[in-house]
Amino acid sequence: MLVFYCSMLESDSEKDRMAGIYEKYKLKFLKIALNITHNQALAEDAVHNTFVAIIKQKEKYFNLYGSDFLYSTVIIVRNKCIDLLRKEKQYSNIPMEELEIYIGSEDFSVEDHIVLSSEYEALLRYLERIDEISSQILIMKYEQGFSYKEIGERLNMTSSHVQTRIYRAKEKLKKLMREERSEEAWIKNK
Repeated sequence: MLVFYCSMLESDSEKDRMAGIYEKYKLKFLKIALNITHNQALAEDAVHNTFVAIIKQKEKYFNLYGSDFLYSTVIIVRNKCIDLLRKEKQYSNIPMEELEIYIGSEDFSVEDHIVLSSEYEALLRYLERIDEISSQILIMKYEQGFSYKEIGERLNMTSSHVQTRIYRAKEKLKKLMREERSEEAWIKNK
């Protein structure tokens, strides 16, 4: 599909930008669309329509980066999903407001899922920067839901030692986050 999208563009720089966008966001867009449509084919169509819309408004979207780009394009994905759902026979008679309630019936909105996804990816980057055991313990505790005792049994540690390692690992992560925010603020003020 990337070849198709790039064929819609004229300059090499636009093609490079589109290639970067496609590689970075295709799976995120698909995940969002699947969450909304609960249908693989509809989700893929919505993602395709999203990329076409981005290309059609390339002056706007090619100049956005990071979270600004993500927040703007998530809205496109959501709207393309709604458009496709409304075309489906089972949803064709449902008013727009009710369809949006149906889509938003989960605990978090699509936008909230994106924010959480971005934060999770950032957290994974930080985990790569601390020692392996601390990273492993945090993953076991918070992602896999193991108790202190279960982690200790698997890693041959006492529960209290696991608890101490978790505290120290969280402190390391907080320090890395503060340092990154300080660097970002310094760059903005420069």
